[in-house]
Amino acid sequence: MLLPTYRAVIVGLTGIGAGRPTPDPSQPVYHPTPASHAAAYHLHPRTALVGVCDLRSETLETCQQRWQDVWPDLHGYTDFAQMLKTEKPDLVSIATSDHAHADLCVAAAQSGARAILCEKPIATTLADADRMIDATASRGVLLSVEHTRRWDPLFLAARQLILSGELGPLRTMVAELFSPRAMLFRNGTHFIDLFNFFAGTTPQWVMAELEEGFEDYRVYRGDGGRDPALEPFASAYIRYAGGIRAFFNSYKTAYPGSGFALTCEEGSIRISDLGAQVTKTHGNRELWTRALVPGTFLHTRQLGAVDELIHLLEHGGELISPGQEARKALELTLAMLVSHCRGNARIDLPLH
Repeated sequence: MLLPTYRAVIVGLTGIGAGRPTPDPSQPVYHPTPASHAAAYHLHPRTALVGVCDLRSETLETCQQRWQDVWPDLHGYTDFAQMLKTEKPDLVSIATSDHAHADLCVAAAQSGARAILCEKPIATTLADADRMIDATASRGVLLSVEHTRRWDPLFLAARQLILSGELGPLRTMVAELFSPRAMLFRNGTHFIDLFNFFAGTTPQWVMAELEEGFEDYRVYRGDGGRDPALEPFASAYIRYAGGIRAFFNSYKTAYPGSGFALTCEEGSIRISDLGAQVTKTHGNRELWTRALVPGTFLHTRQLGAVDELIHLLEHGGELISPGQEARKALELTLAMLVSHCRGNARIDLPLH
């Protein structure tokens, strides 16, 4: 039996939208893990990329040339509405600047698309996030937000261990992010989303401090994210229901690295760019440590997100990164701005 093929389109063609990883001919694998929406559609056997859209004609042409051997008849557009009307896609990827997400998502939902994969953060304001969630929910359209680590085998293995109860109740979470691009919304949103992913409960309040020189940074405009000097790094303390405490710290440094630590009543998990370790207590002072070894997954990252959308379209179920979860991450991040501008004050959630 032939399975249906899903028509896909992408709007926003720089980097994460249409990048193409370079295969290593010395490795006996089909392709490296996809790191873009276009690469995910290329590797998924049941999708066909039929249209791409960007406001810049030169970016559009570069994308078509890059993927010429895969999609020789790929249609290019500078008008998103025209692409939706002509191509009638099932799947829509939104990989534009953040401030444009909402209007594009609403238009895609209204056009008859069945599923939308939107880059993070979901939007720049809660009102825009709500518009996206309402427009998709009212039409039965799936809205998945690309917080990549929710499809990462290592973080999924850590979450499974937390949920198993083997280490006891979760007590604290610590996230650290360092690099020249350790910006709060651009890259920090991944770790703020992970706090919610692991806590499984409601954030109650937050206190935060932004990078020096951003004393009046009250509004995130999300109109590019290419210049780190225009967006701050941050430190924050978040309190969750049930007493879980989370600590976020980022800093723009030449050294690129990140770490995520989860401490439970009877042990801890530490995840870094080098792997992950589990430490567990036996009695008051006896400890043992083992590597956290993730399972083997057929699909991860953007390819995992695309495959999940297709699976849910055919079988139903719950998204691992729905719009509502992405809204929680956005609300926390916006609350950090409010806290900073109020002298690092405690900001209760939800925001009003």
